[in-house]
Amino acid sequence: MSLAQLFSQPRFWQEAAAMPVTRAVSWRLSRLRPFAGRTVVFGHLLVWNSIVVAEALWRGGARLIFTDAHASPATRSVTELLRQLEVAVWPVDEAVRRGDLFFDVGAVLGRQRTPAAAAEVTRTGVLHYRTIPCPVVSADDCRAKLIEGFFGTGDSFLRAWRQFRPGDPLPGKRLALFGYGKIGRGVAHHTRRAGMQVTVIDLKPGVCRRAQAEGFAALPATDGRRLRRTLARADVVIAVTGQPGVIGRTIPARWLRASNPALVNLGAEDEYGPQFAEEEILGGRRVPFNFHLEEPTLNRYVDPPLAAHLLALEAAVGQPDSEGVRPLPKAMDEWVLRTWRTAWPGEDLRGIGEQLGLT
Repeated sequence: MSLAQLFSQPRFWQEAAAMPVTRAVSWRLSRLRPFAGRTVVFGHLLVWNSIVVAEALWRGGARLIFTDAHASPATRSVTELLRQLEVAVWPVDEAVRRGDLFFDVGAVLGRQRTPAAAAEVTRTGVLHYRTIPCPVVSADDCRAKLIEGFFGTGDSFLRAWRQFRPGDPLPGKRLALFGYGKIGRGVAHHTRRAGMQVTVIDLKPGVCRRAQAEGFAALPATDGRRLRRTLARADVVIAVTGQPGVIGRTIPARWLRASNPALVNLGAEDEYGPQFAEEEILGGRRVPFNFHLEEPTLNRYVDPPLAAHLLALEAAVGQPDSEGVRPLPKAMDEWVLRTWRTAWPGEDLRGIGEQLGLT
């Protein structure tokens, strides 16, 4: 059966209506058809908003290869529908042999095989692609990604907590937050607004100073005495550093177990490592905590980076001889930001507007 049937589903149009930036990119790709004659391995989480992205690639001329590269409870309904429509969902190791362009998340595809070109949307994936000899355009480094990081993951942590622990309110709880990058910073702001007492922990003194300037308690991860004391009082520990296994490698497990806190991974990969059992991590180690939601990130926040990811693949195909990781072209990033702000003129940008260059 054809993909047109998938893209005619009522749920598809419901999602697409909430993603005006991605839809605008879809119209652009349908005119330019930069992927005509190319096969794109689709490495996104298979949920409904990513199907809107898949449709844009298809309209851009791509032959799509689907793989459930990030299997979680959130992907079940879409993967089941794909199978009902007789659209193949391949194992990752087989999918990567069937396409030359990788639309990747966390370099799940690129770590299996080197593509002709790729677009990556996570910091973890970019770190991997720096060692893979092919043209790569990163949508992780663009300002459009800041929208998802600041608004999206913090909001989705709160929604996932309510799903997992409906009778355990967050106000008043003490949070130890590892990482204050573009995602950790948003988590800190959202959890503080939810009434949590947030302590930021980061390796970089400059990052800690920034957190303090924004009203958070903060300490360097190298300060063992203060770190142990903070963890002994923590009710919740969140890891969002972008570094796989970093918690278990650098911090004694007994320090994190001292107060029996809820351990949460919001990174693209397991940031706790094998020193911690699967059942010790709320929601498990295999997928980020918010990926257990049917809508891992609200569409209004994930729309800009998804659109940027599409433009990143267009840019990668446009410069096939430029081996190495390059940022999304500035003009594309600016266009995504302006288009998003036009669609959501009333969004409260306090804490992030200056970085975005928007008012």
